[in-house]
Amino acid sequence: MAQTIYKRWFIQFEYPFANRDLIYNSELNRKIPNDWKVVNLGDLIHKVNSTDNKTINCPMIDLSVMPSSNISLTELNNSEKFSTNLNEMIEGNILFGSIRPYLKKCGIAPCDGKVAGTVYQFEELKKESYNYALLTMSQDFFFDYALKVSKGTRMPVVSAEDLLSYKLPYNENVVNLFNKLPIKKMIVSYNKMTRKLNFLKEKLLPLLINNQLG
Repeated sequence: MAQTIYKRWFIQFEYPFANRDLIYNSELNRKIPNDWKVVNLGDLIHKVNSTDNKTINCPMIDLSVMPSSNISLTELNNSEKFSTNLNEMIEGNILFGSIRPYLKKCGIAPCDGKVAGTVYQFEELKKESYNYALLTMSQDFFFDYALKVSKGTRMPVVSAEDLLSYKLPYNENVVNLFNKLPIKKMIVSYNKMTRKLNFLKEKLLPLLINNQLG
């Protein structure tokens, strides 16, 4: 539903009380409503820098457990498997895979823990900007942009600065209305429930198979 609304409101500009007076914008090379402006992604979010290489047993996200084209991150790794290049992960922050952006890895931090340095972590500058930033960064056209500005051929890497330089149309009222959708809350809650059910399955299934459940 969020994807559908995003495309209707921010790509086709068919939002509530839409202004159909479109004008050509040279920065975006497309027509946008005349009461919209152009901003950088960096006006909505910023990169979180919190290096911490303490080897403790806690959940973490690295590229190996991030699915392609899915903002819901249900699988976790363990920080004890990594000794360097770790950062603090804050539940709900936006995560973006910096290596080989054509793999389309972007999602929501499912819990507090650690995140690998190869995964950028972003936080909204204003809470009203969260949904717009998240959905923009998870679109195919954004991954195409990330690949275009990446460095390297065999293992292209995109910089956080280039990601934050991405230009996009902006209307504060429409962005604020879009943020009424509880995307972060719903996905984080779903992921917690999924992990709990998986934990119970791993504990109870062997007992059931061995007929040890009374």
